[in-house]
Amino acid sequence: QIMIYAIALLAAVACIAGPAYFWYVWYQTKEELELQKVKLQSQIDNVETLMIYAIIITVVCVVVLLLIIFLRSRIGLMVTLFKEAGFMVMRMIAILFTPIILALFILAWAALWSFVSGYIYTAGTATDLPFDRTYGVIEGEVNQAPMIPITMVYYKDHDYIMWVWLYHLFGLYWGTEFFLACHEMAIAGAFCQFYWTRDKRKVSFPVVRGIWWVFRYHLGTVAFGSCIIAIIQLIRTILAYIQNKTKDSQSEVVKYLLMCLQCCLWCFEKVMKFINRNAYIYTAFKGSNFCTSCKKVFGLLMSNLVRVGVINCVGSFILFIGKFLVVIVTGMLGYFMMNNDDEIVYWAVPVLIAAIFAFAVAHTFFSVYEIGIDTIFICFAQDETINDGTPGREYYMSKNLMQWVDNSSEALKNLRRKKGQQKAQAKAGKSGDVEPKQAEQMYPALEMSEK
Repeated sequence: QIMIYAIALLAAVACIAGPAYFWYVWYQTKEELELQKVKLQSQIDNVETLMIYAIIITVVCVVVLLLIIFLRSRIGLMVTLFKEAGFMVMRMIAILFTPIILALFILAWAALWSFVSGYIYTAGTATDLPFDRTYGVIEGEVNQAPMIPITMVYYKDHDYIMWVWLYHLFGLYWGTEFFLACHEMAIAGAFCQFYWTRDKRKVSFPVVRGIWWVFRYHLGTVAFGSCIIAIIQLIRTILAYIQNKTKDSQSEVVKYLLMCLQCCLWCFEKVMKFINRNAYIYTAFKGSNFCTSCKKVFGLLMSNLVRVGVINCVGSFILFIGKFLVVIVTGMLGYFMMNNDDEIVYWAVPVLIAAIFAFAVAHTFFSVYEIGIDTIFICFAQDETINDGTPGREYYMSKNLMQWVDNSSEALKNLRRKKGQQKAQAKAGKSGDVEPKQAEQMYPALEMSEK
């Protein structure tokens, strides 16, 4: 809770101080440049680039500040979800290193794809190209040198090479999405183990077990879901290729229709990625196939539509604030370091590259929290659906999450009553009134069964 409110407060301060600082630096640099008699082009470019950065940062900061103001009262459930996700991450700190493993797999896949691309690019039929060439004229002489026949060899592409490239490109998309989906399901499996186990102390090696479950039971689900995304991406690539090749010969109506189609495909891809992620989460704790998981999780999302909207908007916004804060701090530190270095003349590009890398790193590690929050919410919705807090159907959720259930007061009362009974039985068992086995039969431990 402190972290979320601190991020929001720091982001609000950064939204005010950031643009003010950039405009101040732009004004100071501009005044210094006007006082100089000799103005270098690099100095003029620095001033213009700084003004562009200041304008962009001002617009973004104003939008972020307005969102902070209007969404400040809707982060109650998100605070609870962040608490639960933070608690689980601290219990399995190794999960923060999974993005590094994912990056290594994707880099290896990209290297293999590039290696095979070289073979495809050089594939073809060797064809002779004979022609005559004259090697210049001797200075002062009218007669030209004799024509020398030369034969060159070039590789003519096969007729089906375009289909090979499409197949190869589809492999790139599918492999990349496959690794991303495996990462999402492995993280979801680790979080599910914590949620669906009543005694959290009994959870052991959740990250390793989550990865094992993916490769042992759910590779087909992951492959099918990633294949759908890869097909959509391939269609978008083909459409972009057609747009590029026919951009000079298209009418305005055709251009508009192609742009609309491209936009629809982009939206469809985003929707499918959202459904896929939640289906992976459902599969992680239910063990169902991809289609069944999509159907079940769609029903859960529709029955919690308002919560889904708040969590996706507010949660994504809070995570964006964290990434935005990292980028702002990195950009300011980069400016301080490079502006004081006399050997660096044009500092705008290095600072921009550092900010881009900072955003990529922040996005990678914040994605773990994002998947964790989505997993806890889906488990929370399923828990609320199948349980009601009565004896024998107790909730698996924590007390913090239980306050967001409709019958939370009754469920908390039953939970306190059950704990009191357990303490009484434990004391009675120690005094010899009740045998330990009998006490265990009264209150069996309900844990998530592995499938």
